[in-house]
Order: sequence, then structure tokens, then C-alpha cells
Amino acid sequence: MKKLIHIFVAAACMLLNACSKNDDAPMLTINVQDVMPEAVGNNPSLTWGKLTFEEINTGGVYSFDLPLASEIVLPVGAYNITGEMTANGYHLKSSLHQYSLTDNSSISLKWIICNPNNTLVFGEIYFTGSLNAKGTSGMYDTYFTVYNNTDEVQYADGLAIVESKLLNSSTDEILTPANNKDANFTVQTVYVIPGKGTDVAIQPGHSIKIVDQAINWGEFVDYALDHTDADFEWYDESSSATVVDTDNPAVPNLEKWFSYSPTIWIPSNQCNRSYALVRFPQGMTVEDFLSKQNGEYDYINAATGKTMHAKNCYLVSHDWIIDGVNLCPTEKFTEPVLPTIIDSGYAAISDKNADVGRFGMKFVRKQSGTSGDGNVVLLDTDNSSFDFEIVKVR
Repeated sequence: MKKLIHIFVAAACMLLNACSKNDDAPMLTINVQDVMPEAVGNNPSLTWGKLTFEEINTGGVYSFDLPLASEIVLPVGAYNITGEMTANGYHLKSSLHQYSLTDNSSISLKWIICNPNNTLVFGEIYFTGSLNAKGTSGMYDTYFTVYNNTDEVQYADGLAIVESKLLNSSTDEILTPANNKDANFTVQTVYVIPGKGTDVAIQPGHSIKIVDQAINWGEFVDYALDHTDADFEWYDESSSATVVDTDNPAVPNLEKWFSYSPTIWIPSNQCNRSYALVRFPQGMTVEDFLSKQNGEYDYINAATGKTMHAKNCYLVSHDWIIDGVNLCPTEKFTEPVLPTIIDSGYAAISDKNADVGRFGMKFVRKQSGTSGDGNVVLLDTDNSSFDFEIVKVR
């Protein structure tokens, strides 16, 4: 990353939708220092941009068009700061949360390249499962939702759901450059929503539910979930006679492009991997993907110090990802698998890796407001540390 020259905003700022501006607060002169990605360069040519300061206590919103001209003048306060721009053909975002402005100073904004077409997002992720009757582990009443975060109909046909090969708790050293997190996303499962382009419509402000097994788990324990209303399920033909999947013929199955497991895919109930929604390039087939995106890599095992070779994984280009989420228990987190351009934080279901209290808990994306058409808009700052909260499924 390279620092860009100081950029300043006009002192005559515009106040938008201010709920209760504090006219008595001292005014500060603030300058903004941009840190730009190397791919964008030191002196980018902006075609569009906006910088917004939201004062947390008063609700005052101060918005500025980019490129900027002179100094920012703002009241003392605590701000959520967000920026968005297109420059040199790239779409970029920046954010700072709960940032206190108490004196005349400089603010450093780190800009990241992002996909502007992230119209579909993970709404809920439930991978721990409901506690089984013995109280020892989670059941397979797991699911996630894909939410339409726009005011227009979106189509989920061909959308892939992938799970990371690498753990957010790992300290292994990756030796193969293609598998570096800033180069590609290394995945071990790829499941795709079927459809020819307009078969799977998600209405504005609505979502689809994708489950492991589309059955009524409440028949096993009273507090488990009924998934007979699911839109899709992932079904695996197992190579084992003792480990088999359950298929509800009334609920369509995802297309399985790849899974590392010879039996059934079970998302990590410790919630220590990363997940993404992926749009493959137009025309890419499963044969193309498997032949061109092989992700085998070498690494140094942190526990033994030995060089190892990893198989059963594939590479997903970052610009194919429309939404990504890092998950990890707090005490085990070391480094996020996804790059900061996709998720600059992580969401934790629990503090400890083996916390029994995690069962029956889900990740729910927070609401950021309503759209012009009155639809709920979910928070999507590309930072899972802020975007999700932990909620009981019952």
C-alpha cells in the first residue's frame, strides 16, 4: 500500500438527514490522508466518489463529494466514516467505525478494491446446529440465507457457495504464491444453485434459505428447526454405507461441483472457516473450473515445522466473489483467510473453540436502515466484526 497526498474537503459541508445536530459542539478542522492500493496508484483519476461522516450520538450525517478540495470542518464527536469511489477503473470503499474526533488532526483512510455488484449477501448463517438430545454436539439442522439487498429483483441462478480450505485459526506458512490470501481464495467445497438465468428470483428485501437436510428436525428434539420450507438443500451421494445423506425430493438440490469429503459435507460447527457467494465468469462450466483452477499447494506445518502438500482444493478469483465472511472463535483467531478487500474483520460465535454454548446460535447480519422503496437494507461494510450479531435460533 502506498500513501496518497493529503486530500481536503470544503469547509462548507452539507448536512443530510441530521436528526439532532449539536450546534454547541466545538468545530474541528480535519484533513484526510488516503492510503490507496498499489493497483490503483498514487494519483488516481476519480470518476465518482463520496465520503460520509455519521455522528453516532446525534445522528448527524455530513456528506462530501469526491474529489475533495479543502479542509473538513466537523463538530467534536464519535463518527462512523464511510467512503466509496471509482478510480482508474476500480471500485473502492473505505470505512472507520466509532472513530472519535476530539481535536484538529489527520484521519488516515485505507481504501480497498471491492466488487460493486454485491447485490446478494449472506443474511443468516447457522452452522453450529441445535444441541442434540444427549447435549453433546450439534445436529444437522444447519442453514444459511442469501438476501437481496437491493430494490430490484435479483437472480441466484448459477450462484456458488464455497467454503475455505484454510482455517482462520491457522498459523501454517503458505509457500505456493497462488494460494496466498491476497492472490486467490482457496476453497474446499463448491455448491452451485441450479438455473438457466432467471429461474431463481429473489424479490427485493427477501431471501432464499439453503439447508443441509430439508426435514423437520423437531421430530428428533423439540427445539430443533423445521426445514421442510427450504428453497434448496445440499445433498451428497456418499461413498460410505454408514454415513449417508437424506434427500427430500420435494426440495431441489444444489449442484455439487466439488467437495473434499467422500461422504457428506458438514460446515464447520466450530465456525472457524470462511464462506463466500461466488459468480463465476460467464460460460464457465464445472469441467472448466476443475481443470483450470486446481489449488494444490505447499505449506510449512506450524506444529511440526515440516513442509507439507495440500490437495482437494481449488482457487477462486477475488473478483468472482460478491460476498464473503470470515468466521472464527475469538481465542483461536490468528489471521483472516479472505483478504481485506472482501472482509476486513471476522465474526465470532463464541470465545472458545469448544464452547457448548455456541450450539443453537446463529450469525445474523444487522440492519442498516430501509431503502427508498421501504425494503430492509442489511449492513454490509465488508467487515464481519461489525456487520453481524449473534442470535439464538429459538
